[in-house]
Amino acid sequence: MWIEELPDGRFKYIERYEDPLTGKLKRVSLIGLNKTRQTQKEAMYILNNKIADKLNELENTLPEITFIDLYKEWYERYKKQVAEGTYLPTKNLMKAVIADVGENTLVSRIDDRLLGDILDRYLYEKNLSNKYVSIIKTKINLVLKYAIRKGYINANPLDKVELNFKKEFKTAKIKDKYLEDTEYKSLIDFTMNHNERYGLLFQWLYLTGMRPGEATGLLKSDVDVENMMVDINGTLLTRERKVSEMVKSNRTKTAAGMRKIDLSTKTIEIYNRLLELNLTGDFLFQTSRGTPILITAINTYLKNHKVDMGINPEKSLSSHIFRHTHISKLAEIGTPMYVIQDRVGHEDSKLTQQIYLHVTEGMREKLQSDLELL
Repeated sequence: MWIEELPDGRFKYIERYEDPLTGKLKRVSLIGLNKTRQTQKEAMYILNNKIADKLNELENTLPEITFIDLYKEWYERYKKQVAEGTYLPTKNLMKAVIADVGENTLVSRIDDRLLGDILDRYLYEKNLSNKYVSIIKTKINLVLKYAIRKGYINANPLDKVELNFKKEFKTAKIKDKYLEDTEYKSLIDFTMNHNERYGLLFQWLYLTGMRPGEATGLLKSDVDVENMMVDINGTLLTRERKVSEMVKSNRTKTAAGMRKIDLSTKTIEIYNRLLELNLTGDFLFQTSRGTPILITAINTYLKNHKVDMGINPEKSLSSHIFRHTHISKLAEIGTPMYVIQDRVGHEDSKLTQQIYLHVTEGMREKLQSDLELL
């Protein structure tokens, strides 16, 4: 602290401090009537308090950022943390959120009431499922937690938001998640006569339990015919890509998905037939034009030909049903649960467990009735 005498006989007490944001020196001051030791002592106390107040103001002043700028900053980081198959769907999902929150809305002004109203509209006006809205909330939470780490906000307003779930009436039964033997045979018979390439893919999914994206992303070199194994190490990347730009990713949906599984003789026969059909190109499953088979295409095919295939119109039919059917058949022949999970690449799956328990419970009931015949 130093003292400067003013023309009117009063004294100016001055102290400097460093601005933590700029690194430059700034001043605080006060005017005293004299420069006695007591006055100097009081001036030092007051100036130190002024400096403390200034520094506290700086600490409590958060940098302002709009929601769209925060999202863009977070998304660039997020892309480096997860697979393409995760961050691209997130990008599409967040488009509506950004529009509803408002691109130019300051993050510091976003509160729990705004977020709660948006999520309620998704549930009751847009009629999105409870599960999907939960996913949306999780993604928003990731963005806001990033904002806290970067010092844009002090607290996460989403912490105060509780989803007001609607009552959902689920009529689908576990047995509708997989195909019965007669249904599978009817479906394959129709498809092999109608579209052999799709028919071979459906059989491959049934015999291996692979995820559809894992199968369509297989390269011919992933199959080890001599040891009758397939190396599952990626999935087909299709989002926001032209057909000519579609490639296989370098990892599967989850860490547990990276695996090698045994192939049956029937599966090897399918592999050899595919090589005959697809003389060029690296992908194992190809269209007649030599391009990768798209999941959207086969799901549309299954939907359009469900009745022709002899499947109940009320039954949900997609490419995933073959994976579930594989799980049901393994449970039926007594394969332990942990072996099934390892084969299909599941660390933990509620649906896998439900199918397993449903099938094994049916087997126990049949055993009980068979015992009466002894």
